[in-house]
Amino acid sequence: MKRAEILQRIIEEQNKVIQNLQESVDRYKSASDLDEDDTADPDDYARQTQAKDMQLRYEKMLAKEKNDLNFVLSEKETSHTEIETGSVVETENHYFFIGVALPAFKMESKEVFCVSPEAPIFGKLRGKKTGDTIEMGSNTFKITSIF
Repeated sequence: MKRAEILQRIIEEQNKVIQNLQESVDRYKSASDLDEDDTADPDDYARQTQAKDMQLRYEKMLAKEKNDLNFVLSEKETSHTEIETGSVVETENHYFFIGVALPAFKMESKEVFCVSPEAPIFGKLRGKKTGDTIEMGSNTFKITSIF
């Protein structure tokens, strides 16, 4: 089924994002864990504070991405008949997944776009059904299916 395949690919992409963020958290954590006996330079303390701030920012992003992954995992067994959070929308040339923001990727010679529910375009898409049209910029797409 297309939905399961698309969601599996989104899960893989989401895991890559999580892995990269975890590596950043770990890198900044080690940079912020300076031993006070190893340094007497005030600049080292400033860099340590900056690294701690960056670590906290990356940890916040990491938590959001993990929540997004849990959302996608929870959607594996559901289907939709209109555009709402969790819908996979098929048009002639594209797939859209509503629920998380990820870079576009190709699947079955169609591009898959992942749209966050916070994105302004979601307000225009919400509630549309198969056969309706979607306007994005100067492009118009006909919805061929929603699952």
